[in-house]
Amino acid sequence: MNKTEIKDFKKFSTNYRQNRLTVNPATLDEYLEKARVENVIPQAFVYPEKMYGKDFWLSIHDEWMNMILQSRAEKAESDQLESFGLEIIDVQSRTGNAWLPKNTCSLNLKGGKRLTLNMEHSKMVAKKLSTHMLLTRSRQTADVVLMFNRQKGIEVKFRPGCSSLQFNNAGLANNLIELLDLDLAQEYFLLDIELLAETKDYLLFMIKKK
Repeated sequence: MNKTEIKDFKKFSTNYRQNRLTVNPATLDEYLEKARVENVIPQAFVYPEKMYGKDFWLSIHDEWMNMILQSRAEKAESDQLESFGLEIIDVQSRTGNAWLPKNTCSLNLKGGKRLTLNMEHSKMVAKKLSTHMLLTRSRQTADVVLMFNRQKGIEVKFRPGCSSLQFNNAGLANNLIELLDLDLAQEYFLLDIELLAETKDYLLFMIKKK
């Protein structure tokens, strides 16, 4: 187990000390250093027979494994982005940005001008390995469209561990304000955004005023 996993598990020290299996080391620290993370709870101690019995500890084990698997998945995704040499432009890890509703993006004019995609669309851009984004408009319908591609436009950069892709770009923000006829009296806008088309090389998202 690594240091973080050991720290999270230390709350079980009392049960280990009182009920440890005889084949295990005398101290919890020694046990944690040698134990496999997927076996650390089931093989730590004899389940107490009273209030916290076998079902309780197996439930804790399930929660523990869900946390570990999620952590490993996030680490793998982070390592993959790092291997591509990509990082996000000036992303702030704030709840308001990380948890934008589905099919919603935001334009924030406070302290700069920043467009933020929701987590779902940010992951789509990352998986497509898009390196650039163009602001375009349909000749037929005049709809505003963001085109993610690998050749032309504003550079896309990802920072490992961040959930939402942001663009700190005044030109982009000013164009969106004009094209979408946004009220400058507001400083923060939630905008509708939906996937319009996807090919092997690009993603198209249509963006509208709510």
